[in-house]
Amino acid sequence: MRRKAAVKVPKVLAAVAKPTAAVYVRMSTDNQNHSISHQLHCISEYAERHGIDIVKTYTDEGRSGLDFSSRPGLRCLIEDVQSGVAPFQSILAYDISRWGRFQDLDESAYYEYICRRAGVAIVYCAEDFENNGSSVSSIIKSVKRAMAAEYSRELSSKVFAAQCRFVEMGFKQGGRAGFGLRRIPISSSGKAKQALGFGERKNHPTDRVLLVPGPSDELEILRGIFDWYVLEKLSESEIAFLLNAMEAPRECGRAWTRDCVRDVLTNEKYIGNIIYNRASFKLRKHHIENPTSMWIQRIGAFPPLIPVTLFRKAQQERKHRLAPIPKEELLAMLRNLHEKHGKVTTMLIDQDDALPNSQMFAYYFGTMLEAYALAGLPPTNEHKFVATRKIVRTVRAETHERIVELIANTGVSQVNGSSRNTLLLDDRFVLKITIARCLYEKQAPPRWRIRLDEESRCDFVLAVLLDLENTRASTFYLFPKADFLKVQITLTEANIHNMEQYRYPSLKTIFEGRPTTNIPPHC
Repeated sequence: MRRKAAVKVPKVLAAVAKPTAAVYVRMSTDNQNHSISHQLHCISEYAERHGIDIVKTYTDEGRSGLDFSSRPGLRCLIEDVQSGVAPFQSILAYDISRWGRFQDLDESAYYEYICRRAGVAIVYCAEDFENNGSSVSSIIKSVKRAMAAEYSRELSSKVFAAQCRFVEMGFKQGGRAGFGLRRIPISSSGKAKQALGFGERKNHPTDRVLLVPGPSDELEILRGIFDWYVLEKLSESEIAFLLNAMEAPRECGRAWTRDCVRDVLTNEKYIGNIIYNRASFKLRKHHIENPTSMWIQRIGAFPPLIPVTLFRKAQQERKHRLAPIPKEELLAMLRNLHEKHGKVTTMLIDQDDALPNSQMFAYYFGTMLEAYALAGLPPTNEHKFVATRKIVRTVRAETHERIVELIANTGVSQVNGSSRNTLLLDDRFVLKITIARCLYEKQAPPRWRIRLDEESRCDFVLAVLLDLENTRASTFYLFPKADFLKVQITLTEANIHNMEQYRYPSLKTIFEGRPTTNIPPHC
């Protein structure tokens, strides 16, 4: 019997997928030993030894580990983890300090917990313990986090002490030079290097920076700013306008503003002084304005750009302008302005160079309406309009609520219209509500203006007239849109009898169900 040949079955090897991981690396300027390349090299070796496939890398280069907000790499990592679709099962970090030097130890643990809750483990590749959630690892992590935070605190104190010493030696500590000044790096051997441009940094950490006068054209403009302020009595805003009009260049290339001019007028670097530690933002916790006793100063660090006497006059002028003005004096100013023009408006106040701006009056008295009242002056229609705005809103809401109630009692269907001031009745008629204030203009008798936009689509206009004091609803008029021939109707005591056919003493009488030629019969 012929033997059947054996069938060869190919051997199928089931492919085992490697575990995937993301990498988080961070480097701050305070620790160059843990550079990005060094961290990536160590993490790659760890992943290779443990058979882990790296699928994504998150980097914070030149970022402090003190806070979360200034680290876009870590923020993006947390967002991907919380999305639930992160393509990795773990996160590889070099050590606990690279994860963060948070001053609140619970904050560091919180971000790790967010990842663990989403099923993503944190692995510290260079640490000598396994981050497996055991009691031992938790204790070690707490100690390491405290050490990382303490390192930042100690480093901050040492750096601050060094910066104070360099200021006392006449060197500038960080920041831009300012208009009319230039930064010159000085090497450790005392050799001056090329001046730094805007946004440029010194190329060696041991270099120090001196401030020197800039080009002559900038120095001329700088002197002009002080002359305009002290001699011509121009405001900071007016000086900024002049500088922009003459296209005076700024260090950053942007337009001059009031704040820029104020910085020039108040900064003592323009008389050769360096002042440091005016404000503190240590460990990125709280921004604090320090008292003058805590300032670090070096007087005469370089030649002044502005005569000291002129600078001091500018400070005196500024102090005089900012000095509080007695309220009675402010009220007398308003009365004098009223005698001069026969009225007082915010525009007239702002145009008068002898007066403070209208914002100061509003600041001292709460509102311009209150200032007018205390000065014994009649308020303008503009301020009356603002003062009655709340009343108009209340009357409109009450009217809308009452109309809805009355229409419901008639059995007519209603829904809100295209705007908050309209109602759709029986799916056919659109009723629009408008509120008219009582207006007083010059010597004219009181009047009410009923306005209707040309684009308004409605069938009836319910006009609510306020009383003479604009405190409550007084009279109601119901106009068919067909009879509303103009965009605006003005009612006065003289012509009000011509509108009697549209007038109703109360809302209730409008919806009592009596048919008229002006109201839909079913209303």
